[in-house]
Amino acid sequence: MSLRIALTGNVFPFGIGHAYGGERILGYLTQGLVSLGHEVYLFAREGTNVPEATDYIPVGPLTNERDIHYEAVTKYFAKAGFDPDVYFCGYFGEGWSRETQERWPYVELVWNMWCHAWWQLRQTPFNVVSYSRTLQQDLLSQGVRTTMIHYGIPKDLYAFQPDKDDYACWIGKIEGGKAPEIGIKLAKAAGVKLVIMSPPYNTGTFWHEVQPYIDNKTVFWVRGVDDAMKYEIMSKAKCLIYTNNNTWKEHFGIVLAEALAMGTPIVGMSKLGNDSSVTVDNIVQDGENGFVLNYRDSDDMAYILDTGVPLIQRIKEINPAKCREHFERRFTAELMARRYEWLFERVAAGERFESVEVPI
Repeated sequence: MSLRIALTGNVFPFGIGHAYGGERILGYLTQGLVSLGHEVYLFAREGTNVPEATDYIPVGPLTNERDIHYEAVTKYFAKAGFDPDVYFCGYFGEGWSRETQERWPYVELVWNMWCHAWWQLRQTPFNVVSYSRTLQQDLLSQGVRTTMIHYGIPKDLYAFQPDKDDYACWIGKIEGGKAPEIGIKLAKAAGVKLVIMSPPYNTGTFWHEVQPYIDNKTVFWVRGVDDAMKYEIMSKAKCLIYTNNNTWKEHFGIVLAEALAMGTPIVGMSKLGNDSSVTVDNIVQDGENGFVLNYRDSDDMAYILDTGVPLIQRIKEINPAKCREHFERRFTAELMARRYEWLFERVAAGERFESVEVPI
C-alpha cells in the first residue's frame, strides 16, 4: 500500500550539493521510498535539495524550547486536510514533544549514543531505529530497544572500478578519535603513498597529527571533497585505511560502504573489547573485502605497525569485485528503503517493534 510519510530532517541541509554527514542518508531514504510508490513530505533545513520528495517544507534551526518540526508538520497537514500515515523523526536533539508520538504512528532514528537523551528514549513507547548492530547493542545496554536497519547508499552513485593505482587513501573528520596520524604512520611504514581527504574539523588535531607529515610526495592532503573528487581518488586507491583510537567506537562509517561500492578494499581498525561496526556488522569481512586490524591499545604503535603493515602489503589478495558484491548484497539505498517500507507499513497498522533486525 502507498503511505504518506512525514519525514523530518537533521540539523543540517542535505541532498544534491551536500556531500558529508549522516543526514545525507535521509535524502537517499526519501528517494528510495518515493521510487517504491510512497509519498514523502520532507521537513528539513533550508538548503535541503531532494527533488524527488513529494513536497519539501523548509524548517528553521532546531531549538530545545519547542518541537519546530512538529509545529511545521501539524500546520502543513491541517492545511492539506489529511494526516500522515507515519511520522519519521530523522533528527537529533531534545526539541521534540510527546504530542508527536501520541498523534501519529511514530518512528525515530537515533543517530548515536550521545546525540539524544537516551534515558528519555527508554521511557517512551514508540518505535526507535538504530542503523547498525553495534549501535543497537549499545542502546540495548542502556535499556533502549530498537529496530536495526543498516545505512545504504544509491547503487549507481559510485561506479565499480577494478583497476587500482599504487596509493592508499584516508577519509573522515580530522579529529582525535579518528586517529589520522595512525593511518599516516601505517601507510609510511608500508611504503605506500597516502591521500588524505578531509576538512580540518579539529584544527588542533590537524596541526599536530596531519600537517607535519604533508610533503606532497608520500602524504597528500586534498581537504574536503565532493562526491566526484571522492570517487576520482578513492575508486583508484589500492585500499582505504580506516583508523580509530581508544576513545572512538564507529557505529557505521558511510565511507566504508562507499569504498566497497567502488571496489576498494578496506584495512579497518577495531578495538578489542570495544568492537566497532567494522567487525560487529561484518562491514569488513576479513580476507574477503579487506582486512581487520584488531588492537587492544592504540598507543601501542609497535603492535599496530607490526600487525597492520603486512595487511596493507597483502591488499592485492583482495578481489575488488568481492567488495562491490558485498556492497550490493547489504548496503544499497534500495535495500534500506525496502527495509523502512517493511517497518513503516507495520507501524502504520499499529504494530510496535523492539530489538529486531528487519528481515529483508
